[in-house]
Amino acid sequence: MNSDFARFKKIDAHSHIGTFGSPFDVAFDGTLLAAQMREYNIEKTILCPAAATLNAELLAVWKQLPDKVIPLYWINANLGTPAYEDLEHYLRDVGFAGVKMQPLFDGFTADSHAVDPIMEIARKYRKPVFIHCGHPPFSLPWQIGLLAERHPDIPIVMIHMGHGHGVYIDGSITMAKKFDNLFLEVSGMPMGCQIRNAYLNVGSERVMFGIDSPFHHPSVEIQRVMSCGLNDSQLEDVFYNNAAKFMGLR
Repeated sequence: MNSDFARFKKIDAHSHIGTFGSPFDVAFDGTLLAAQMREYNIEKTILCPAAATLNAELLAVWKQLPDKVIPLYWINANLGTPAYEDLEHYLRDVGFAGVKMQPLFDGFTADSHAVDPIMEIARKYRKPVFIHCGHPPFSLPWQIGLLAERHPDIPIVMIHMGHGHGVYIDGSITMAKKFDNLFLEVSGMPMGCQIRNAYLNVGSERVMFGIDSPFHHPSVEIQRVMSCGLNDSQLEDVFYNNAAKFMGLR
């Protein structure tokens, strides 16, 4: 851990385990995850499967690395009652730490009323909800803002805080300023200046580092945060403190 990339202790607030086919053709397993965490001084990884049908694969990796992984159940809102029931089982009986939704991949809008039963289950078990943010027409920040408005007592993480589009990044910050149950995760978001902007204007506890393995390389995601213009104490919040508090680790 002599690399500058390992200087700050970290929680990775968003990565995946499993195999993604075309057009990505990338994969990530428990061995690679454990090695990445050692190399880059990552204490915990908030981990998702590679699809809504692969939560059992995530469970297996959690059992392999119980002190390293914080598992999120990926649910497809289009699957209705069977998916709702399985989500409740994983939160209640298995002990998963929260909910992940990917409206772009699964083909529903983030503010769809099909999402409301998912939010009610999250509320029942006091679990956070993580939602992919930044791709039309399914996962725009304003749609997530409408969902946050309907469910003001449920903490919601906007994964990628708008992703690669400057207008969506600005929209994510605007929505998070409007609704205090919205939090921002920064993986894959290319504008380091907006990490600083969010930290100073949304709130110092509401911005979290993430990698989005296997899509992005840790060194790129870490360097973007380190170069965003925050001081070391503020960087410690983004890299570790905020996710630790959000997930109830401290």
